[in-house]
Amino acid sequence: MNWIWLLLIIAVIVIDIMTSNILFSWLGLGFFIAWLAGYYLELPYQILIAFLIGAVSIVIGNRVTRKYIRKNIHNDPILVDKIVGKSFRAEHDIESETQHKINGIYWNVKNDGPIIHQGDTFSVVEIRQNRLIIRKEEN
Repeated sequence: MNWIWLLLIIAVIVIDIMTSNILFSWLGLGFFIAWLAGYYLELPYQILIAFLIGAVSIVIGNRVTRKYIRKNIHNDPILVDKIVGKSFRAEHDIESETQHKINGIYWNVKNDGPIIHQGDTFSVVEIRQNRLIIRKEEN
């Protein structure tokens, strides 16, 4: 009957690799202890051990993992956050609201200042809803 615990350990490792979540591996710790207990105890006790140790491992292990991830893994800004504060050249006149190609992507832009003529530079001030709020840069 011990082979079931080994299959469950492999299953949680495969699930964690596929999801990159590192949550189910903690349950695998309970399965491992139940596998060891299988040589000495009956199946109902093995199941109890597996799920008690697995549940405690998930609670404690998840907290430890989250602390480690927050401390050691840096969040890179997403594409949108990289645009704010940057300067771009206008490909056409921008009076109020229009679409404009920025870094190869068409964005809805709203001009929050004087008219931006073709060739002028503008900067992205903020992102409001799904629009980039832009303002002409003074030369």
